[in-house]
Amino acid sequence: MPIPDNERVQPSTRKPAPARVASARAWRKVAWLVLALAYAVPLVWHAYDRLLEVDHQARVRLIEEHRLWELQPEYRGKPEMWTRIASRLLNDTQLMSRIATRYGALAEQIELDYRRDLAVARAEVVLEAVALWALPVVLLHAVVRLAARRKPPLPPPKTQPASALDPRYKPPETDK
Repeated sequence: MPIPDNERVQPSTRKPAPARVASARAWRKVAWLVLALAYAVPLVWHAYDRLLEVDHQARVRLIEEHRLWELQPEYRGKPEMWTRIASRLLNDTQLMSRIATRYGALAEQIELDYRRDLAVARAEVVLEAVALWALPVVLLHAVVRLAARRKPPLPPPKTQPASALDPRYKPPETDK
């Protein structure tokens, strides 16, 4: 005898446990990535400003060290003003061409030293920003992993056998 549709045990619409766990892990990873990137945005902004400041300071130091304002005899102002304006308006290539006119063959070595010092200063800024980003992210990740490890595993959900849910297997009702 066929079982009527209203008495059939309906299959569960829930995903099997491994699929649910994998989906939850994927969403946690996405959330973790979004959080890490959101934390990186202000650090990148600050690091960019610091890089611009480092570049400006390097140009000022180059101008002052080699007294490049003396190459402009028509300038009648103070050297500080020329340095302030030139460090903002002139790029490294323009400053190096002025050094080449002043020092000739030594200009290549001066440029190499300048570029090396500038690369080291930039690397310090970048490494500082990476450390400021990575240290809290790694520590938070480690704390979360340790907390997840310490949690006792959840017991499996209690399920009743199909015979308890199927009305065909219920004991007959007695009328009193």
